[in-house]
Amino acid sequence: MLRLRHLPIALLLTSATTAHSQIAETIAPNHYVVVYRSGVVPTDAESQITLAGAHLTAHLDRFVMVAVSLDTAAAQSTLAAQPGVAMVLHDRYVTANSMLFSIQNATKPDTVTYPGPITPAPVVPIAPFHPGPYPILPITFPFAPETDTYYNSPQGWAVQQAGGFGDNIPGASPIGPWNISKAAGVRIAILDTGVDQSHPDIAPNLVFNLSEINQSPLTGLPSPCDDGTPQDQTGHGTWTASLATGTLDPSTGDVIGVAPQASLLNIKVLERLPGTGTTSTAACEAGQGGGLLSWVLQGIDDAVANHADIISLSLGTLVDLGTGDGAGWKSQFDTVTRTASQSGTIIVAALGNNGAQLPNGTLIELPAEAASVLPVVASTNPACAENLATNATCAPGPITRPYYSNYGDPNAIAAPGGSYPEGSTTDPANSVSGYIMGACSSGLTNTTDGLPANGQSFGCFNLGHIQYVQAMGTSASASLVAGAAAILHAAHPTWTAAKIISTLQTSATRLPTITTPVLNLPAALAVN
Repeated sequence: MLRLRHLPIALLLTSATTAHSQIAETIAPNHYVVVYRSGVVPTDAESQITLAGAHLTAHLDRFVMVAVSLDTAAAQSTLAAQPGVAMVLHDRYVTANSMLFSIQNATKPDTVTYPGPITPAPVVPIAPFHPGPYPILPITFPFAPETDTYYNSPQGWAVQQAGGFGDNIPGASPIGPWNISKAAGVRIAILDTGVDQSHPDIAPNLVFNLSEINQSPLTGLPSPCDDGTPQDQTGHGTWTASLATGTLDPSTGDVIGVAPQASLLNIKVLERLPGTGTTSTAACEAGQGGGLLSWVLQGIDDAVANHADIISLSLGTLVDLGTGDGAGWKSQFDTVTRTASQSGTIIVAALGNNGAQLPNGTLIELPAEAASVLPVVASTNPACAENLATNATCAPGPITRPYYSNYGDPNAIAAPGGSYPEGSTTDPANSVSGYIMGACSSGLTNTTDGLPANGQSFGCFNLGHIQYVQAMGTSASASLVAGAAAILHAAHPTWTAAKIISTLQTSATRLPTITTPVLNLPAALAVN
């Protein structure tokens, strides 16, 4: 029987190149974050929020904040005037990037573009908020998993270029970072759309499941496309997780991550939100991963509380420092990320896919440009240099910054994100490609593609329930660097988070063809 996981399907996890003047903030109506003075959330905060006509949605006590929902400007003003309140900030939509699909040999159009940001529009009954944490379910694979087919091929280029090689593992140099460590004992938190916990490349390393998604019609962000549980119903989180910590073992699947023995903490902070469509199903198929910035803050809090050594954030939102609200968000995010760093947690974040120089005037990307965060830019495959011409084929060339990647942050390093051309679509396992192969989601167990309200689920973007996908974007870059940081942390467990980040920055390779230094894990491991 033909297995869909081997279909040659490619996916671009980026928006089209965006003129700087078109970049805009994405404020979430009726959702706010209340920041308190004096280093503590008052004991009567909830009652005061209720008196103001608002609803408490989340405690963020570690960061002296709470998230609330409210319906009127008067409620916002009342909250802001309460004793002990430092500021009330508009919550923001955060996304896993808008997507451009390039599907060949499939019964869908060759190219379909879904722009963002997206406005949720529930059209079917919504499931209630799911508290966590969730148990790790017993795993039964629907077929016998194979062993690292894509790693041991030209498709393994991104993981290998990020430092995932050595220890005589077939597919790359027998000597490399894996001779020193494969990151056993290190805990990587992937804050994303969830992961497919039954996937053979994900399940063996998965140790923690949690969802921050609140789908309450009163206080949350309802979506008909996702049931809110930690299971990935978008595909993005499974793809990024597999690049960071896809398992290396006999019969565990077709890909390997940079840190193949690290423990995976799945913290879902994005859900599948509907895009544009004439039916609920069509809108959900056109949708992408999205959520609230306050959910990301909750995820960071829970990652730290559950002893994450690394937090990987392949998501983001733009804020304008020229507004009081935007400046407030930068200040508070700095507080959050510094607190996490001081606790020993290393935070890595994608700089984004607008093709823009950042900072852009007063616009910055959060969380990538918050304090103590390592921002990551995309780079290309030197075996398949970027070529945007129609019907281009792979040819060797220099490492460059792909057209979609944001750039300019002086603290950033670059890592594989991929670009065109995509290589052969008939034999991807043996084909050089500009794209990056990773795991994808098959949705909820024992379901077909469709709405959760109908007992179905969505899986790998709009491609159905498949297990592997080729894609590109700074989402890959961040997760690959997270895996590299995990190996470096395993080699130097007493180093601070700041030391790990500074070592990755100073050891990165400077090339004449890309302005951002490129990740060099072997060089980082050579630093004493």
